[in-house]
Parts: sequence; C-alpha cells; structure tokens
Amino acid sequence: MGHFIRSLALAEMLNQSFNCIFATRNPSEYQLKEISSVCHKYINLSNDDEHYLQFLNILTGNEIVVLDNYFFSTDYQRAIRAKGCKLVCIDDLNEIHFVADMIINHSIGADPSVYSKETYTKVLTGLDFALLRQPYFQDDASFDEKKYGAVIIMGGTDPLDLSSKTLHILNQIKFPKPIAVVGKVNSTFHGNNSINVSHFEHLSSFQILSLMRTSEFGLLPASTVSIEACAARLPFICGYFVENQKKNYDSIKEQELAICIGDWTKIGSLSLCAAIKKITTPDTIRRVTKNQVKMLDRKSNIRLVNAFLEL
Repeated sequence: MGHFIRSLALAEMLNQSFNCIFATRNPSEYQLKEISSVCHKYINLSNDDEHYLQFLNILTGNEIVVLDNYFFSTDYQRAIRAKGCKLVCIDDLNEIHFVADMIINHSIGADPSVYSKETYTKVLTGLDFALLRQPYFQDDASFDEKKYGAVIIMGGTDPLDLSSKTLHILNQIKFPKPIAVVGKVNSTFHGNNSINVSHFEHLSSFQILSLMRTSEFGLLPASTVSIEACAARLPFICGYFVENQKKNYDSIKEQELAICIGDWTKIGSLSLCAAIKKITTPDTIRRVTKNQVKMLDRKSNIRLVNAFLEL
C-alpha cells in the first residue's frame, strides 16, 4: 500500500501541470476510488508478467514515466527510455543500477551518493521531496481538539497483526480517551473496559490527517506514514517491522522526530509503556514537534513540480 500512496501523492502534486495516468494491476475498490479522485485516466494492467510488455506497448515516447516498485529491473528502465520517454524512479533500496532521468527517495536522511546511476541521473532525497497527499500541506489551525488518546496505523493489511498486539499492551493502561486504529484488527483482540477502541478502514488522506491532528500521539512504523505524521506535527512512537523501514527508522531516531523503540515485533509492555510516558510529557512534545517543523517545511510539492517541469 505504501507504493500506491506515495505514487498517488506524486500524481496529485502534478495533476495541475500534467495529464496524469495511473497504471497498476488488480486495484481494490478503495484504490480505484482514490485514483479517480486524482488522475485523469486509469489503466488496468495484466495480472501476470505480460504487464511489462503491455505497458511498454502503450507508450508513445512523449511521456514521463514514473516507476514505483522493487521488481523493475535496469533492463526494463532501458526499454522505457528506448521508447523516447523520460523516466523517474521512486526508490528507497538502491539495490540496482539506475538509468532513469531522476530518482526520488523521500526517506529521512537518504544519501544520494549511494546510488549506482548514470551521470545524467538526478537524485532527489529527503523530506525536501516528501511524497505527501494534498491535505498534509494545509494549515494546522482547524485541528485543535484532541479527541483520541492515541492513533495506531500499522499499514492497510497489517500482516503481522501488530495493531492487535499493541492494543493488548495498551489494554493494561487506563486511557480516558478512545484509541483510534486505522487498518485491520484481528478478531482475537477482545478489549475490556480499560480502553475504548475506534476502528477505521479505507480512509481518505484527509480523514487520516484528521485522526493524526486530533490524537494525543501516534504509534507508527517507520514507513510513509511516519513522514505523514511529521507533516501533521504529530508526536509519535516509532518502530520498524520490515528491513526496508530500518534506514528511515535510524534517521527518525537520529533527528529526534519521534520516540523510537526498535522492532515492533519484539516490543514488550514495559518498553511501550515507558515510551508512552515519555511521548506524553510537554517537554518531549515540544522537542519532537520542533524537530518535525525544522525537517519538513511542507513545500515538497512545489519542489517536485519544478523538478518534473525541468525534465
């Protein structure tokens, strides 16, 4: 889901200056709804490996192509450029050689020098080029009331069931306000009277932003949602649960943008309770939000539009 969200965020930034077409495989109803709200057209690609050739055959050579996934090879990049297209790759792993005209890696503290690339390839890194949906660029003024004690967002599918695991730990703490959970919650979680859980799925970017700005703090992985939290000026507790989140996690910790607690799959009640106590102190809230403001100025949309216009 992270690839989809950041690609859609880029399309939303560009759709006033470019005709944006979103090509993907087997989208959900939620994804189709979000695509139709942002892009001028949608292309449904084949669900098998034929989609590679199918996409190439659509290209006329006048397009700027944006690729966002880890399975696109260097040879496939070359095939797109051979059509005459400009090519942009969104990538945070730097595991292959890039022949693209531009690479975007909005991970916090990303180092452009680590990429294997052509001499002509531009590399745009860090929060100056954060791929955020439009609501995250708006003013904070209309979100003052803190309705929720915390918001938990572990991703749309949450395959490791971390939301439920976190709720089990939070169940040991008395929260006067409800806990908002975005995404799936395993049916094995049975809350008692110590916490009130409000469950949300398939939210728009504005609805997620609203939850962030009306929550005391967040419990989040070091994925795109952590960058959204920084834009929302949300104090949050951050961990990671897959390897490609580790670099972003290390940078969040280094820049003190959150309270960091390591691997979410190994978090125990004592460490999480200690982190909650820390993230809710006024001094920590002030320090974290000050660092977020310093690192993310909410002007990445302007920079990215200009970068595409220069291609």
